[in-house]
Amino acid sequence: MKYSALSWVKTTINDNLKETLKALKQFIEFPNETAPLEQCLLLLREMHGALELLQLQTAALLVQDLELTIKSLLAGSIEKNTSTYEILMRTLTHLPNYLDHLAIVQRDIPLALLPLLNELRLLRQEKPLVAYNLFTPDLSVTIPHQKAVNLSDEKLKDYMQKMRVAYQKGLATIVKNPKQPAEGLKFIYTVMQRLQQATGTAHVSKVWWITGGLIEALLQKGLDINKSNFNLLKQLDGLINQVAQHGNAALRADMPTVLLTNLLYFVAQARSKGKQITALKTIFQLNDYFPSENALLTARALFGGPDIELMETVVTLLNEDFVRVQETLDIFNRTDNPSLTELNPLVIRLRDMAKTLELLKLREQSQSMLAQATLILEISEGRKQLEFSILLEIANALLEIYAAVDILAVQGVHAKQRLASDSEIKFSDTRQFHDMLIVVVEEAKKEMAQAVEPLKNLIEHKTRDDSLLEVPNRLKLVGGLLTILSQEDAAQLLEQCNQYIENVFIKEDAVLTDETKLQALADVLIGIDIYLDTFAGNPMDAGKILSLLSSQYSVFST
Repeated sequence: MKYSALSWVKTTINDNLKETLKALKQFIEFPNETAPLEQCLLLLREMHGALELLQLQTAALLVQDLELTIKSLLAGSIEKNTSTYEILMRTLTHLPNYLDHLAIVQRDIPLALLPLLNELRLLRQEKPLVAYNLFTPDLSVTIPHQKAVNLSDEKLKDYMQKMRVAYQKGLATIVKNPKQPAEGLKFIYTVMQRLQQATGTAHVSKVWWITGGLIEALLQKGLDINKSNFNLLKQLDGLINQVAQHGNAALRADMPTVLLTNLLYFVAQARSKGKQITALKTIFQLNDYFPSENALLTARALFGGPDIELMETVVTLLNEDFVRVQETLDIFNRTDNPSLTELNPLVIRLRDMAKTLELLKLREQSQSMLAQATLILEISEGRKQLEFSILLEIANALLEIYAAVDILAVQGVHAKQRLASDSEIKFSDTRQFHDMLIVVVEEAKKEMAQAVEPLKNLIEHKTRDDSLLEVPNRLKLVGGLLTILSQEDAAQLLEQCNQYIENVFIKEDAVLTDETKLQALADVLIGIDIYLDTFAGNPMDAGKILSLLSSQYSVFST
């Protein structure tokens, strides 16, 4: 809900961020004027209030740290230098991209902002944050399969007292034999299940359920028992005693949020894949707090600004994953008697890649990747027959996704909208086409420069020389190159300009005196040069330029 609500106020927040950035730039230009920094503080305070209201803790923390850093700068306790300004500016460019991610993907990756937060804190000479400081799971989620229980105070108190004795016995067993704690852990696990049955839908039931998942992970060696998590288990004795002493009144108490958060922090780090730990990680979205290094790098690249250079970083990481997937499939296919379990690592890798694609807003490609992961899982578990046609289907799907990812390295964020609406990949979308495009555009620009020079001389100085005679051939060559690039509309416009130049300036040997027409002709020729640059960088915007050029052509052609 909080992510959906963000979309209602995000436009206002983005406007505030733009104004904050503008004010900061003004201060950097005139560092003796404090008014721009005071304006930054007012805007940031307003944003912080909105983010706090939406319970977007990490975003609110980043805005708060930015506000505190600017206060320190205003107070003179931070040096006014390039390094300070760079960190402040970078924070302001990260924030809108980070909020876009929250609003669209509706999943947080707090650790992706940890380096930036600590850079701000370092400026203020404050203690850096650690992963736990950004661990803010949503504790309001509902436990599955809960049933309401209505025990009288007397029965509840009596039962909880018995459960407390049993729980203390489990703790004592672990203390007596810390190297082999399984017996005591099993005892505690049973107690947690019975406590959950006794307290039903009360807030405290969530503690018993989460603790059960923690115990499961300890039993399955997904976590090592240590002083920290054992101290948490000891704290539960006091919680059980509260219910034993106060009965139903204790069940109406507020959630023990600190205890719940600490328990979930350990659950999030569990390496085991048991039923309860898996359910906990899914329901509380705990994997978002400890993502893979690749996921962190991807998120940081996206938050830093979705330009082509950063997209190339993300694509490089994904391409490395594609190579590993291909190697695994190749080895599997070449082995005489392969074990189906050898495909298991692919499932996790493909699911991680799907998350990255979702971050890139390539939802169709992400869904396709998840479908391939499901298909491989069914094969590895023997639920689907392994057939060559299925492997071919998987390979083709992965190739299509790879091609879509490759486009991002060419067009960056501008490719997303088209990929979202059209998953069909053409050669003109690929990196190979882009490499050819650069060569062709460079050649076309050289010819355009040599064609425009004698025309400029004719228009500005009313003089002509033999180089004017070469203009039609040069423009025809540029038109031919545009045709090679399948830019027929641009080639046709250039041909119309070329005919006009040839008829008016060469055959009729005339010099135009109408300044409006002269300017329109110059604008079209310069515009085609810009069009070539734009087409090489962002073909989606090149079409807009071509539309403007066509209207300019009508001015001097009539």
